[in-house]
Amino acid sequence: MNKAIVLILTISMLALVNWVVSLFFAASFIDTSIPFALVAIAVLYIFTSKDNTVSRHMDMQIQGQTGIRMAATQRVGGQSLIFIGAVIYFVITLVATFVMYREYFIS
Repeated sequence: MNKAIVLILTISMLALVNWVVSLFFAASFIDTSIPFALVAIAVLYIFTSKDNTVSRHMDMQIQGQTGIRMAATQRVGGQSLIFIGAVIYFVITLVATFVMYREYFIS
């Protein structure tokens, strides 16, 4: 139940931010949805993956400042629910864009 709530909230928040971005750029919501979803996926992958670049960078920065080498731990792979929600949002917007512009894609 909690996982479903997190996914729904993620998709809702991405849609809300996408709507604000489309208002800011005076563009159609559907036209900005795919680029926005791709940017959201990239940003969320960097910051929410369990074995991410940001945490490895922090480990190396601490090692460089203190000279103490931290023990390497085997990290578990996997993605967070927020990242999965962003991917679902991308798929939804991709389908919605195809439906809106089906005449352009088909003919």
